[in-house]
Amino acid sequence: MEEQCSPSPWPRSVIERDLAGETPYLYLGAWSPSKLLGFAVLTGKEKKAALANIAVHPLYRRRGIATQLLLGISEIALSMEYNRMILSVRIGNKGAMAFYKKSGFRLVRRERKYYSDGEDGLELEALLPLPLRE
Repeated sequence: MEEQCSPSPWPRSVIERDLAGETPYLYLGAWSPSKLLGFAVLTGKEKKAALANIAVHPLYRRRGIATQLLLGISEIALSMEYNRMILSVRIGNKGAMAFYKKSGFRLVRRERKYYSDGEDGLELEALLPLPLRE
């Protein structure tokens, strides 16, 4: 799924180490009875929860799955006593920017050449708990 959802996917070996518990990354999955529809990845960074990744299978987008994943991972962050969440998003990903803005995230700073392909990233931050959207 990571390869279908990201222009610069995380290597399988990295995800396998994460899922084996060898790293501080926590994964939350959204499942149908028989398949993974999406996932979100959480870690801590400088006393803040960090949304390291979120992805929804292309065939299941625009059905509220990303919203549920984001709310779920933010609840996990709250249970870990974080009161803020940060994330980075590609500057060219307008759809993701709109999604995060609706979810309470605000721009903190631009990160020059943040991604491996040289694209700039934007660091966003939100207070927890995230507001529920109608």
